[in-house]
Amino acid sequence: MTEKNCLLTGATSGIGQAAAIALAKNGYRLFLVARNATKASATEQLIRLKVKGASIHWLMGDLSSLSDVKNIATEFLSLDCQLDLLFLNAGVTCNTRCCSQDGYEMMFAVNHLAPFTLTHLLMNKLIDGEHDTRVVITASGAYNFVNGLDMDDLNAEQSYGVMKTYGRSKLANILFTRSLNEKLSAKAKTKRISVNCFHPGFVGTNLGTQTTMGKVVMRLIKPFSRNSAKGADTGLFLALEESMENSGGYYYNRQNKKLPFYARDPETAAALWEKSCSFANVDVDQ
Repeated sequence: MTEKNCLLTGATSGIGQAAAIALAKNGYRLFLVARNATKASATEQLIRLKVKGASIHWLMGDLSSLSDVKNIATEFLSLDCQLDLLFLNAGVTCNTRCCSQDGYEMMFAVNHLAPFTLTHLLMNKLIDGEHDTRVVITASGAYNFVNGLDMDDLNAEQSYGVMKTYGRSKLANILFTRSLNEKLSAKAKTKRISVNCFHPGFVGTNLGTQTTMGKVVMRLIKPFSRNSAKGADTGLFLALEESMENSGGYYYNRQNKKLPFYARDPETAAALWEKSCSFANVDVDQ
């Protein structure tokens, strides 16, 4: 059993909820991000039902709002506790193009810009502390829906398609993993930090069910999907496996998978980091 702290996004359903239960069973103190108080309460009841004495603290906010993301980071920092595991899991799909309140295409805003901003603001927490630190990012094999990242159309103003735009946000997750690994490795002098992302497989969660059509499609294909626990398995492997030493990898079914060049291109990863800093209005040199 550990006595470590985990900050987890997307905790109120699906992969995130399954991961929260498993991490609580492994002794983690949970700092869970949610925007819906009712769902947060139901999730907490479920976790406590399965894990007696679980330590749960909610960080409330909407990840489509950069202001809320920054408030979440500020609240966690105010608690003055160590951050041992950052599990970036929240995601969204949108059948038609819509924008966040900050003006960014919604899938790019929630799936990439929110975890990027949150992580950026918690960088010092990841570097500080006594224990080795892990960052786990829920990516997706949907990166295959595109063959590169169009740096001139990250906001999908020129071209929008549900699968293509979702795939682009998931490719951004993978490139972010690469950049974050390099930056944390350079900054961490006395501890080991591992940063990895994973493909959960096709999981029958609430992702994509924001519209009537999405609900119908998910209902039809759900019999062929994985359950949430199976979807969370590789992420939990990256979070909990004691022998895990690799960093910067993309995993599926607990295996480190080779990526095409466009998903590991250092120039694209660096350009994405710089543009993301500009969008989020944070220091590019941090």
